[in-house]
Amino acid sequence: MKTLIYRIEPQTRAAFAALYRLSWPVIMSRLGFMLMGLMDTLVVGHYSSAELGYHSLAWAPTSIFLVTSIGLLVGVQVKTAQFVGAGEPERIGATFQRAVVYAIILGVGSMVALTLGGSWMLNAVVRPELAAGATGPLLIFALSMPFYMVAVAVSEFLEGLGRTRPGMVFTWAGNVVNVALLFVLVPGVVTIPGIDSDGAMGAAISTLVARMLVTVGLLIYLFRLKQVKSFRLLGRHAPDPQGAREQRQVGYAAGASYFIEVAAFAGMTVFAGRISETAVAVWAIVLNFASVVFMVPMGLAIGCSVLVGGAYGAGDPAGIARMGRVSFISAGGFMLAVCLTVLIGAQAIAAGYTSDPALLGGVQGALLLACLFFVPDGVQVVGAQALRARHDVLIAPVLHYIAYGLIMLPMGYWLSLHVGLGVPGLIYACALASWLSAVLLVSRFLWLDRRARAITAET
Repeated sequence: MKTLIYRIEPQTRAAFAALYRLSWPVIMSRLGFMLMGLMDTLVVGHYSSAELGYHSLAWAPTSIFLVTSIGLLVGVQVKTAQFVGAGEPERIGATFQRAVVYAIILGVGSMVALTLGGSWMLNAVVRPELAAGATGPLLIFALSMPFYMVAVAVSEFLEGLGRTRPGMVFTWAGNVVNVALLFVLVPGVVTIPGIDSDGAMGAAISTLVARMLVTVGLLIYLFRLKQVKSFRLLGRHAPDPQGAREQRQVGYAAGASYFIEVAAFAGMTVFAGRISETAVAVWAIVLNFASVVFMVPMGLAIGCSVLVGGAYGAGDPAGIARMGRVSFISAGGFMLAVCLTVLIGAQAIAAGYTSDPALLGGVQGALLLACLFFVPDGVQVVGAQALRARHDVLIAPVLHYIAYGLIMLPMGYWLSLHVGLGVPGLIYACALASWLSAVLLVSRFLWLDRRARAITAET
């Protein structure tokens, strides 16, 4: 193995090392965020399959706002990395300030929208008894949105500076709080007066408290950090219309991509809700497992963004190409390992999620089938982030709308409900969209590399 590693050219080995050094704390941080949802699913699923359905339906609309808002805030990470690479620290403080303002607007706006319209939306798309059970948890999730958005802005700013570990530490501390509350609230060991605080409601309350604490911790850490004092995070800065415009452009593009992806998957959850309660629970477990393992390529995408963004800021096309390829290989390799793990241990994974005999067989089969989209799903998120980091912001959202909006959603509806395949039909549609997105995004990145080499050769 060592001989094989040393056959790789030194610059490529250094690129792998830099990617993993930046990415593993981000991966752990993103896994920490997802662990809240995973632990909610595990604890609620073992408590009641019906409550698991309520929790999943409540999570689906909030996830649309949440993931879209995360995308809209990606600009702070990309521009911070580019300004560091370009040697322009005087532009970093204003970048952070814009991100915090965006985060507050997004957090409060999504909270109001979910509070006023969430119940109506649920009643419009699922059966009344399911909507009634999901409405309470939905409102609690809505209250946590402003805290979560500020935490995301601070984490992404720190990641743009190359400081990826603080987000990991505070996120996992929040998970400790979340788990402790889950075990006392979900089964009703402790009740909150005046609130039906067990089951899905207990899980939502646990998430709210944990997100509040993570946000406070990150803010305290950031403003005590000596490295950022020179950026004058709370000071006045000269107008930077170009930096502000580019930050918004990256955010709009990422937000559009994230929106269509999460909206499409939420739509698939709605389709599952039209099939049966069992289908909702099976799909929720598959989607949760996919989301958890997806955090590794998501973390690699953040590391890729910092490295490609730094190379872009420094005017290093060879570095951009190298970091992109290393990131694609890493994401694809990890997701292939996930597929092998599922092929070997699908039964054990299913048993870890639920003890309901009526669900076990369906979950096991669905997990095996989901291996069709794991690899391309991991590669496409890295491809999209690599393009944003080199300021090619338009192509990724266009391709995502085609793959997930125009192809996956109609195909998922047709296969699952019209053809009658159920959950497998949803998975086939996901696989088709993911492969299309991955192939086209990586092809775009490689084409830009060839164009950059041609321009360099001409000059």
